Amino acid sequence: MDQVIIIGGGVIGLTAAYELCQAGFRVRVLDQAEPGQEASWAGAGMIPPGAPGSQPVVLQQLATESTQLWSELSERLREETGIDNGYRVCGAVHLATAFESLVAQQADWQAGGVDVELLDHAAVRGLIPPITESVSHAIHLPRAAQVRNPWHLLALRTACERSGVEILAQHAVREIVVNQGRVSKLKTTHGVFRGQQILVTAGAWSADLLDSVGCSIDIGPVRGQIVLLKSDQPLFRVTLEQGPRYLVMREDGHVLIGSTEEWVGFEKRNTVAGIAGLCQFASELIPGLDDLTLQRCWSGLRPHAPRGLPYVGQVPGLKNLFVAAGHFRAGLSNSPATARLICDLLLGREVNPVYKALGVGRPL
Repeated sequence: MDQVIIIGGGVIGLTAAYELCQAGFRVRVLDQAEPGQEASWAGAGMIPPGAPGSQPVVLQQLATESTQLWSELSERLREETGIDNGYRVCGAVHLATAFESLVAQQADWQAGGVDVELLDHAAVRGLIPPITESVSHAIHLPRAAQVRNPWHLLALRTACERSGVEILAQHAVREIVVNQGRVSKLKTTHGVFRGQQILVTAGAWSADLLDSVGCSIDIGPVRGQIVLLKSDQPLFRVTLEQGPRYLVMREDGHVLIGSTEEWVGFEKRNTVAGIAGLCQFASELIPGLDDLTLQRCWSGLRPHAPRGLPYVGQVPGLKNLFVAAGHFRAGLSNSPATARLICDLLLGREVNPVYKALGVGRPL
């Protein structure tokens, strides 16, 4: 079977490597730093139970298919590696500043075929006992789930390596060399590599790599800051979301507070304003969080595609070059279906026609 070289060892790259290896490909992963340590590691691991009906049909399909695959993938990884990735169906509670907005959100999720219920104050307190009295209503998505990002990435990497995937850290690709309509080789900081198929899954760095071969995709970095607190015991079970910000409670009492959305280029650092704003958001929703231990804070660079859709497909004009990048906040949650789609494309299988919308400049 052909060898596939994957450029980028985040959750999309590692999940694709795992699926491709299972399908019989020989796979090598090149990462410019340490695999799984960028946006994939930095997130909170929220997995929605699908997508709202207002989202493009292709995103609904990608989210629904991924939701269906998460349990199976997690079980396979646990059986093969002995590592629990923390996948749990915990439910999610979404808040809004106006009741009318919640009703609209409920209808939107229902239009996407997702189970959702409108909660009154008593029901909200039943799911989140310490929540502020000012919350009068919310919506509840009982099939929402979460996963522990670092655990999942460790399980993926371990499963890949045990399956024969070669993962090389600190191997930055400096040049993609093209000859007669195909990628002939990759020049890296540690020599030259050749593969029959090349897949770019480099997140926010993907656009620069593809630009060097004349393929223009619009993907840029968006910084997200996160705060980690520690409680002696879990304070609630569901994930709590309001717009782009959230609280995720782990079973061991850790609390993740996220996340900012900052267009600051490739500047990955924490700021006083960012962390203070997140802490204020959390303490206003859950009085008493101010007394918890602040363990650490960090940030990640999400790959944002202004067109509103990730790029998954063959690069026009280059028969053996593919890309899967630009998932923004849904990289981890949509990684299972994205990896399956990549595998189908490289095997030359027919794919669901709805995925043509993800093509790079032309249909898949």
